[in-house]
Amino acid sequence: MKKLWILNHHSGLEGDRHFELAREFVSQGVEVVVFMSSYSHRGEKYLYEKEAVVRKIQDGLTYVWLHTDPPYHGNGAARILNMISYCRLMKKYEKKFYERFGRPDAVIGSSVHPFAWESSWRIARQNHIPFICEIRDFWPLSFIEMYGWSKFHPVCLLFSALERRAYRRADAIVTTMEFGYKYLVQFPYVKRNRVFWIPNGYHTEQIDEVLEKGEVTLPKELDQYLTEHWCAVYTGSFVDSECLLDMLDTAAFMKQQGMDEIHFALIGDGHLKAQMEERIQKEQLTNVKVFSRIEKSQVAVALSKAKCCIAALKDDRVLNDLGLSLNKLNDYLYSGNPTVFACNSQNVVAESGGGYVVPCSDPKAYGEALMKVYHMTDEERTAMGERGRKEIREHYNYALLAKDYLKILTDCEKSKGERR
Repeated sequence: MKKLWILNHHSGLEGDRHFELAREFVSQGVEVVVFMSSYSHRGEKYLYEKEAVVRKIQDGLTYVWLHTDPPYHGNGAARILNMISYCRLMKKYEKKFYERFGRPDAVIGSSVHPFAWESSWRIARQNHIPFICEIRDFWPLSFIEMYGWSKFHPVCLLFSALERRAYRRADAIVTTMEFGYKYLVQFPYVKRNRVFWIPNGYHTEQIDEVLEKGEVTLPKELDQYLTEHWCAVYTGSFVDSECLLDMLDTAAFMKQQGMDEIHFALIGDGHLKAQMEERIQKEQLTNVKVFSRIEKSQVAVALSKAKCCIAALKDDRVLNDLGLSLNKLNDYLYSGNPTVFACNSQNVVAESGGGYVVPCSDPKAYGEALMKVYHMTDEERTAMGERGRKEIREHYNYALLAKDYLKILTDCEKSKGERR
C-alpha cells in the first residue's frame, strides 16, 4: 500500500476524521490524497472560488477542494445537485489527478452521501484496486427515521439504489457505528466478515501536549465564567439532534428546585442559537450562558476547566441502536471529568463507566445526575473521569485505529491481487 485516495465531500482539516487518519497513514509510509468540496456545509460559503484547488498539507498528504455547485441551505434539491456536482468534477479532473498524484493502490469512498461511492467505484474499477465503502451515516435510513420520509420518496429510492450498488461492489465496508453490521447483513450480498468497525478517534498525545504546554487560551469571558462557577459544559453544534432545548429544560428545573450551584456553559454554534438565547433571557435562566464556537485545541482547555461534561441525543432507537460515534464523547471522556449523557441506546459513557447515562427528555433525571456529580468527592470524580480516559486511550486513539484500517486496506489489496 503506497498510495491511497479518500473521497469525502465534507472532509476537513485538523480534527476531521480523515485528516487525523491520513496523518497516521502517512507515518506508515502511505501517500494520501483527500478530495472534498470547497463549499462549507457548516458555514454555507465557499472556501475557494477556483474549480479545483490543490494544497500539500505535509509530505505525503495532499488535499483537493472541488468547487461543487450550487450553494445550498438545508437538505433540499440544491444539496443533491451539489452532491452530483462533486461526482462530475471528480470525473472531469480524473486524468489530471492521475498525472499529478499517480494512480492509487486503494480508494475509500466515504458517505454521508452515496454519490462519493459512485466516483470511488469508478476509480477502483479503472485501476483494478480495492474499493472501500465507508459509512458515517446511513442514507436513506436517516431520512426515513429522523425526518419521517416515506421509503418511496424519490430521494430515498435513489439513495437506496446507490447504497445497494455500493454494498455489492465494495471489497470491504467500514462503518463508524459499532453495530452497523446489524443493518448491513440484511442485504444478502453483504457478508459479516466484510464489515469492519472503525469509530471516530482521538489524538490523546496532542491533547496532552496542548494541556501540558499551557499556550492555548480561551476567550476572556468564557475563561472567567468557567473559573468563577461550578460548570457543566456542552461543546458542539446547536442543532435539534443534540437536544439543546432539553438541556435548557434541565437548567430551568434545577433553578426551580434551588439547585443553582451548577451553571451551564453551552459552547458552539448552529441554527438554534437565537432561539436558545431568547429563551434564556425570557425565562431568566441565570444559571446558563451561551458562548461562541471555539477551536478544537481550545475545547480541550475548556473541558479541563469544567467540572462535568454534558450531552444529549435525540431518541431514535433504530439509528442509535446501530451504535454511536460522537466526536464530543471522545473529547468529554478524555477530559478526565464525569459525563452526563441523555441517551436511550448503548453508548461508550455507559460502557466505560465514565459518567452517568439518563433517559432522553427527562429534566428531573438529568438534574439529579448532575447533582450526584456535584456532591462527589474529588477522589470519586477523578476515579470516574479516569475510567473514561482509559477507554479513549485504549480503544479510540487514532494511532491504533489507523493501524486497524491499514490492515483492512492491505488485506483487500492482497485479496484483489490474488483474484487478478
